[in-house]
Amino acid sequence: MASVLLQAGVFGYISGRLDATASLALSCTGFGAAAVLFNAVLLVRRIRCGLAAASPKAAGLLALMNVVTAVTFLGFYASLSWVPSALATGIETAIGPAVLALFGLAGYGRRATRQGWMAAAVLVLLGLGIAWTFTSTGEIQPSAGAALGLALVVGAGTGAAVLALISAELGRRGIDPVYVTAHRFHLTYLCGGALLVAAGGPSRRWVAEPPALLLLGVLAVTIPLFLLQAGLQRADPMVAMVLLTTLPGATYLAETVFHGGFNATSLVLICCLIAVAPWYAWLSRQEATGRRGRAVQQRSTATTETTGT
Repeated sequence: MASVLLQAGVFGYISGRLDATASLALSCTGFGAAAVLFNAVLLVRRIRCGLAAASPKAAGLLALMNVVTAVTFLGFYASLSWVPSALATGIETAIGPAVLALFGLAGYGRRATRQGWMAAAVLVLLGLGIAWTFTSTGEIQPSAGAALGLALVVGAGTGAAVLALISAELGRRGIDPVYVTAHRFHLTYLCGGALLVAAGGPSRRWVAEPPALLLLGVLAVTIPLFLLQAGLQRADPMVAMVLLTTLPGATYLAETVFHGGFNATSLVLICCLIAVAPWYAWLSRQEATGRRGRAVQQRSTATTETTGT
């Protein structure tokens, strides 16, 4: 939740303030700062405590995570140049559970329950409703740029679901979230830097204000993504993705605080989207408790039968 609040506050602040090159500059700054900071933390740990490196079995997952992270986050930050941040976060988080449910059918991750499919369907419908309210009220105008921005958001939502699966597997293997955060962003800031150079560099305003860009990068990327990584490695991917649907509501409120303006229909749909999250989390917890109870009962029965024999 700390990750969500930090991201929402910064997204609400920067919404409408960034062009494409400024979005890339923000990405490079935040992801580069994350790599520097957490590699420094690892170095200090190894000097003081002799901390061993992560298992070589994680190398392939971390390489895949670098690719998916670059596609996901560069696409999302680029989309903010064309679509409002509340719309972007709403669609991204809404499709995540549905993507995870489809991956479960393909044998990747846990298969979604009936309640999981229901929650995913409701979230997708609410995401489409939110998109409709933004277009119908004129907050986003139909254009090639808007279409590209929405396509990038859908790609980012798919990538976020894949990252949740990878993070859960890293958690099962016992890989330290600090180590993961130190090594997952290298391709992101390198690709972002290359795209930024190809685009001619950031606008003069952001070049003239490097402390502001660095602060935004740390608050929007470095700190919240470490907190998110630590959480994803400890939580069920579907539950985590559903809980992340609270992000658009918080972002919309932050946009209202920083920029003014208010649309009742959009806020109602976003609040409905948020309400699905604790409902599904509660159902998942009940289901997990039931599974553990049945497993304990089965072990007890098996022990009794063995003893009797």
